[in-house]
Amino acid sequence: LVADAQFADIDDKGTRFYRNSLKKLGDAVEHFNGRNLDFCAHLGDLIDREWRSFDEISRPLAASRYRWHHLLGNHDFDVLDELKAKVPGRLGMEQRYRFFDQREFRFVILDTNDVSTYAHAAGSAERIAAAAALQGLEVEKVRQAKPWNGGIGAAQLAWFDRTCTAARTERRKVIVLAHHPVAPENEHNVWNSPAVLKLIERHSHVVAWLNGHNHAGNFAEHAGVPCVTMRGMVETAATTAFATARIMADRMVITGHGRELSRELVFRSS
Repeated sequence: LVADAQFADIDDKGTRFYRNSLKKLGDAVEHFNGRNLDFCAHLGDLIDREWRSFDEISRPLAASRYRWHHLLGNHDFDVLDELKAKVPGRLGMEQRYRFFDQREFRFVILDTNDVSTYAHAAGSAERIAAAAALQGLEVEKVRQAKPWNGGIGAAQLAWFDRTCTAARTERRKVIVLAHHPVAPENEHNVWNSPAVLKLIERHSHVVAWLNGHNHAGNFAEHAGVPCVTMRGMVETAATTAFATARIMADRMVITGHGRELSRELVFRSS
């Protein structure tokens, strides 16, 4: 598990050392290659800006002996308008949100940039609708009403509901991978996190939520579901942040490296 490599060939800014992510990610891939894993995942913001950044940060990933599942982050769309629709394909994604099954678990990958002011070209119906939605949230003084956050649209939310229902029928537990958090309440969350949390409450076999976006990291439990925000790899000059996870029937044991914390997440009963 890696979050927010956020590579770009630009000078450091504050605590973010963009160029250093090239080596950090390469070192993480080397570490993963020495382990017996099922897959790897990057939780969004592979780049910070510019289309050419994808080419450079893809080099260390090419050395991986495992499949990588990529998620869309807000910075991944910091490219020219005419290239925004091509971002999922550049990351090898056939769909912006999807799921895959691994033993008795269903891993659901969500697109938390679905409704946003940055993931669609200026003047598009999607951008106009997102701007109106953000304005409405600002009027309501919703804490996460920020232009760097996004929401999960009605169609995707309905798909998530159906996917969880099908997983229950197949007796699978659900682990969600996303870029934006839903808990604890803070300014980095998905715009419509209350609606997402209500859905999770209804599906007691959803057992964990893993995300990036907030580089400082975070943690909360909501209705017995552990929600982990992983720390951003781009932060600090030399200290990395990534993890491996051992997933068992009743818990997940996360082994953190560098700035990332080690945790034991006990799943709620379904």
